[in-house]
Amino acid sequence: MTSPFLPIHVSNALGENAELVPMLASHQMGLDEVLAFCRNFRVAGIGSLFLSGQGEECCLRLSQSGRAFAHWLTEAPEESKVSGLSLPFFDAMAAGDAAGAAEIARRSRRTWACGEEYEEDFLFPEYLMQRHCLDASEEQGRQLLDRWGEALRGADDPRLDVCRALEERDAERFNASLPRFLADREDDLEALVQSGGMEPQVADTELFFSVEGVALARLADALGVATELDYLHVPSTVREAGVTPVSPDVWKKV
Repeated sequence: MTSPFLPIHVSNALGENAELVPMLASHQMGLDEVLAFCRNFRVAGIGSLFLSGQGEECCLRLSQSGRAFAHWLTEAPEESKVSGLSLPFFDAMAAGDAAGAAEIARRSRRTWACGEEYEEDFLFPEYLMQRHCLDASEEQGRQLLDRWGEALRGADDPRLDVCRALEERDAERFNASLPRFLADREDDLEALVQSGGMEPQVADTELFFSVEGVALARLADALGVATELDYLHVPSTVREAGVTPVSPDVWKKV
């Protein structure tokens, strides 16, 4: 059920970002601050989708998140970049902003931030960045996937199965593994809500919308992998929408 607080969440998120634009423009944000800035755009986009049922504004807000993160990466110290926390990369992909996703990929760190993230969390976006944004070869893609499998040490990770399905253009495997990933994500987030570890504006939006899921479904469609019409928390209205070419500075126009 749609939360009655969605209009407030959207207004607060955009109001906060309007005040923070000068700070990001002058590169005065750290990683945590820029991720919060990007999350505000995500909350506003998902909130607008839930309020209107239309995907265009959601895609615009997600693109603003991605472009803001790409701007931050231009001058961020290499040691502060943590790819496993690069949800704005998925925002750009989910919005259909391939150019924005590619900018994030080009500026991201190419090494695992050991101690800051799990290696498999690094390899999830790293594989997608290299293989589908930076023109890595099939062999390079398989090497990243094999490294990912080794990092898991026998543990299960449906994200790896999703990416292997994309690499192999295997629709059956994709349509079995993506729902597993989305179900696991739902369980993890609901547990976070129950423990009081999720802010209300996030619980009312991101809990019911997966930017990773939308991004992966969009990518599968682009690769010619036959997808299902509906997946958990992957609205078809957003998959079918997209942004027109946007300025790299679109995030400044809150």
